[in-house]
Amino acid sequence: MSWVLALIFCLFTFSAFTSPVKTVSMVTTDWAPYFGSELDEGGVITVLVKTAFEKSGRKSEVRYVPWKRAVKEAEAGVSDILMGAYYTRERDKIFIYSHPFYEIKVGLIALRSLGVTHYRKLEDLTKYTIGVNRGFANSELFDRAAYLQKEVASNQILNVRKLFKHRVDMIVMSHGVFNYEKSKMPKKMIEPTVFVEPLLDRKPLYLIASKSNPQSQQLIDDFNKGLGQMMRDGSYQKILERFGFTSKLVESEGRKR
Repeated sequence: MSWVLALIFCLFTFSAFTSPVKTVSMVTTDWAPYFGSELDEGGVITVLVKTAFEKSGRKSEVRYVPWKRAVKEAEAGVSDILMGAYYTRERDKIFIYSHPFYEIKVGLIALRSLGVTHYRKLEDLTKYTIGVNRGFANSELFDRAAYLQKEVASNQILNVRKLFKHRVDMIVMSHGVFNYEKSKMPKKMIEPTVFVEPLLDRKPLYLIASKSNPQSQQLIDDFNKGLGQMMRDGSYQKILERFGFTSKLVESEGRKR
């Protein structure tokens, strides 16, 4: 009888050590030039994130859906990870955050013909119509400013088009996203633009995972471990350079604003 128990124990132990590691399911939205379904290899951020997981011995896959749907799927545990999220106090109640792995400049963009290049406080902008993306966090002060005239669009492409069609006075988005979408538009539609100063925010990007999923902390820990290895072995910077990016990782691993 004892040999039977020993055999069962050996088989259980072998199975535990040889069972495949679960593939990490990630969800996000199309947000070129950083990540998207039509970008080479899914874009620079997708490659950074998948490489970090690989460094920790995990495979990962990503799907691209509308942003609000992506957030809901991650919250409900339909997907393990929401890739490329900003920090907000509301999300912090629901999700576990990774270390930051890239930083985005978010600001107001206007046609030069509007004649606005600077503002001192948000109240200075009350007479302008400002295009925003549905479900996106911009800056805490801006998002709370109910006195501003905000016009919501379902994605950044529509907002860029609305700006050049003079349907809004300004738009809010990442400078990198705007430059990319502008480059894809017909030249006859393009007018000179300005990045209005000051920036609304410099926003780190994170992976976030639902606190309701018992595996979330381990997944985030594995990503953080792989990211740290990438910083040490130089693969992080090499990936940025391969995609033509030069911005560095935000310095503070604990920063969430």
